[in-house]
Amino acid sequence: MWPRTGCLGVRERERNVPGATLSRIDKSFGAAALFQDFNLSVGDGEFVVLVGPSGCGKSTLLRLIAGLESADSGEIRIGQRRVDHLPPGERGVAMVFQSYALYPQMTVAQNIAFPLRMAGWPRSRIDASVAQACELLGLDTLTDRRPAELSGGQRQRVAIGRAIVREPELFLFDEPLSNLDANLRAQMRREFAELHARLRAPTIYVTHDQAEAMALADRIVLMREGRIEQQGTPEDIYHRPASLFAARFFGQPPINTLQARIDRADEHGTLVVTECSGERLSLSPLRESQRGSADVIVAVRPEALTTAAGDGRIAFATRQVRYVEWYGGECHVGLGDDGDTLIWRAVGANGIAPGDRIALYAEPRDIHLFAADGQALERAPLPIL
Repeated sequence: MWPRTGCLGVRERERNVPGATLSRIDKSFGAAALFQDFNLSVGDGEFVVLVGPSGCGKSTLLRLIAGLESADSGEIRIGQRRVDHLPPGERGVAMVFQSYALYPQMTVAQNIAFPLRMAGWPRSRIDASVAQACELLGLDTLTDRRPAELSGGQRQRVAIGRAIVREPELFLFDEPLSNLDANLRAQMRREFAELHARLRAPTIYVTHDQAEAMALADRIVLMREGRIEQQGTPEDIYHRPASLFAARFFGQPPINTLQARIDRADEHGTLVVTECSGERLSLSPLRESQRGSADVIVAVRPEALTTAAGDGRIAFATRQVRYVEWYGGECHVGLGDDGDTLIWRAVGANGIAPGDRIALYAEPRDIHLFAADGQALERAPLPIL
């Protein structure tokens, strides 16, 4: 890890002080309110990824923190300092944009050194910081090149280097990899993760790419229409979605959903759910506070389905294979008709062809129930028989 002080150290911060805190933020554009009483905290050394559909407020949130936009009300703190009244240059943040915003007439070293020269740093300290940043980012053999002589990934590294040398208290990244091709994005994701592991600076990273969010985040904040829909570790968000929106946002292919109705509880208190194909699924009962639900949505991820009828697994009705799509070592199998389709993500499913009839099963813990309004229904533990 890079030291907290020195040529390329993140500014010294007291331990246990949040990297950034947004409290009761309101922001409107004309008559349209985007944020109302919005709150978010980023821990020291935490990598938080903001994800959500276009227009949900991700980039605006970064601009508010950086001082490029002003909140209508509320408070923004970076470390222990309140900064919402300060100009951008005094907030202690460094922001990397989707566009590289490099000076074409300057070399790599000159681009990285530019903010330090503007800040009046001594030449010896600038040279040491630039050299260290270039070594960290694998740019040490490219320092004399200009942006036109670099690949997209190398240009993005220069933009990151320019942010690093400022020794910020908080890093802000606004979709920095969206201009790169798929292979280079995957490589840069790994480099981002390694860079954060070494610097351990608090970071807020905006992306529309769910795979990017899952790969990088200590904590994912899923946003929807200016509010937080759900936040948690990638594992929590994926396996324990708090809403149908969250369940559908993550996963490729998307989570399967089936309209269903709770018919009754059997003699063991177990729910008997009638799914739209007419099958009956026996699931653990809802918690007492949620037992008013009747019409529900059953959801199961494609990789959670299997053809193996193991002990205790839930059986879905036999369906006819509509299509088989191969993706290297796995395939996506669509079963059923237009109104009642399950997608099964299978590994090594050789010999399956359209027209085959297949029964699928899933573990009870992998089946989610959502109310008609999309909120997750929490089930009680299975009874011990």
